[in-house]
Amino acid sequence: MSVTLLCGLLVAGIGAINVPAEPFLCGGDVSEIPEVEAGGGKYFYNGKEEDPFVLMKKAGWNFVRFRIWNQPKGGWCDKDHTLKLAKRAHAQGLKISLDFHYSDWWADPGKQTKPAAWKDLSFEDLEKAVYDYTAEVVSAMNKQGTPPYMVQVGNEIVGGMLWPEGKANSNNPEQWERLGKLLNSGLKAVRDNQGKGKILTMLHLDRGGDNKTSVWWFDKVLAQKVEFDTIGLSYYPWWHGTLQALQENLNDLAKRYKKDLYVAEVAYPWGPDDAPGPHVYNGDKTEGGFPHSPQGQADFLTKVKSIIKAVPDGRGKGMLYWAPTWISTKKEHSPYTNLATFNEKGLALPAVDALSAQK
Repeated sequence: MSVTLLCGLLVAGIGAINVPAEPFLCGGDVSEIPEVEAGGGKYFYNGKEEDPFVLMKKAGWNFVRFRIWNQPKGGWCDKDHTLKLAKRAHAQGLKISLDFHYSDWWADPGKQTKPAAWKDLSFEDLEKAVYDYTAEVVSAMNKQGTPPYMVQVGNEIVGGMLWPEGKANSNNPEQWERLGKLLNSGLKAVRDNQGKGKILTMLHLDRGGDNKTSVWWFDKVLAQKVEFDTIGLSYYPWWHGTLQALQENLNDLAKRYKKDLYVAEVAYPWGPDDAPGPHVYNGDKTEGGFPHSPQGQADFLTKVKSIIKAVPDGRGKGMLYWAPTWISTKKEHSPYTNLATFNEKGLALPAVDALSAQK
């Protein structure tokens, strides 16, 4: 076929070449599964006990995320556990996102504590440590045949990461410059070790319904020539605003920055947790029309998914529920029991099906 004829067919809209559209990605951050399983927790779908990754595939999920802590107490969410989880996810054909916290424990807007092994490093050595650790994990994923689809460099980093060196919650130009260098170290490590196929990179904020802060932050980071592919936002409605605010923020960011977007974390209660605390959220704040019930939880997720899919220019690419599998066990009551997508007995709630990528 000549180039002229080929171009003519494409312009005419004749279906000579059919390039499939990239699928919408949907699923959850299921990092707690090894700890739940070690405590005797089990998962059930349509009344039958299932391996959780087989269950996800049956329910129509196509995307999972794993957080990575450097040297966590107890070992959960370290590199070795992540590699084992990746094998289980890959066996079911699920795409994988890696979420580097660059910490030995939780990193979020209120805390970004350096790994203990890095606490006395000079800034130059800290940059190198970010590069080396990111490269080490990504290379190991590739080597075992489970390459990540996406990598987050930092978790909910509106205030920066690796405090105090990478803290950036002010208009101090030197702080933003340092944060930019740390981010670029991690991002370069991903690019340098992505193997045969491209790995997407993400920068992730917690500001789902906060457009003003989102724009302020990304403008500051882009001014440092930080090179990344996608934007991720957490959206917990009791913290991050209304569904309308989420929609307005996603739409504006897509138009403003011309980058694909993901809701990298979302959750909604299916009821109150009557057990003693602590609880991640056990309040009564309700988004209009979505009661705190199993069906209300599922309907809320369906609505969020529709908002993402409607982002201009097809920039809304996916959604991850945070900790859908973090259920209570006989050994330990989960502080997330009423927010998981399984009940206290491990039975799948309607939200499990609402996270199908096909719906």
